[in-house]
Amino acid sequence: MTRQSVKSQSIFLDGSKVSFLDVGTGGNVLMVPGWSLSPRIYCDSVLELARQGYRVVVPEIYGGSSKINLDNGLSSLSNFVARFGEFVFGGETFSLIGHSLGGGISTSLAANHPLLVSRLVLISSVGHPDWIDRKGLSSTLGNRSINDWAGAFLVDLRRTKERSYLPQVIVEAVGEFAKNPARVVKCALIAKAVDLRAEMAQIKSRQLPVLCIWTKDDVVIPRESFLGLVDAIGASSVELDGTHSWAFEAPMQFSGLISGFLAD
Repeated sequence: MTRQSVKSQSIFLDGSKVSFLDVGTGGNVLMVPGWSLSPRIYCDSVLELARQGYRVVVPEIYGGSSKINLDNGLSSLSNFVARFGEFVFGGETFSLIGHSLGGGISTSLAANHPLLVSRLVLISSVGHPDWIDRKGLSSTLGNRSINDWAGAFLVDLRRTKERSYLPQVIVEAVGEFAKNPARVVKCALIAKAVDLRAEMAQIKSRQLPVLCIWTKDDVVIPRESFLGLVDAIGASSVELDGTHSWAFEAPMQFSGLISGFLAD
């Protein structure tokens, strides 16, 4: 199977037409994209993981024709993704992978829908509030300005080594903002304010297998937030070379690392 042969599918769920990628056969894996990103940006990584014997499904949850009500913040998104996963996998359990804001959604889902999730992988994930500000003072990510977040994303894009993905990332982010700026800003505010330490404690108490991944050039998610996450959720952890975009710019490494964890 090639990137060109992967076609989007769609279903109607809770009044929304949900487009998604569904690749491979084998163990069930649900992947939740980062903020404003579509499933297709992850296509190469998904293909490589599917070749290891997995069925990998990635839904479109931010844009397209999504009508998810965001009034309840992150839980609105995580509950929707839980219903989607339950539907596409026919009630079977699945391994859950979340990138960036998708990691926060996945943490909330795993905590509040424990019977659905068998393993959890969090890649450069939001969720733990620890942050050291520009003055070197301990603070929380809720105090980080939107301009600082936006600047970090721009720095990350400039550091991305695999430049072929940049046009698609830019088109998707700008396109979503042009179509629905209020919704994009609302999702950004959700990511900025999220504090999932209570959910992490629930997951840790259940001893759910969790792998947390962070990349050393990631300026979007600070290392102190990553370390706080690892401790709070009781996870195995890996720090790698790369940027916040590692989940889609390093498909072979993504597949090898995650398939090894899922197979344990």
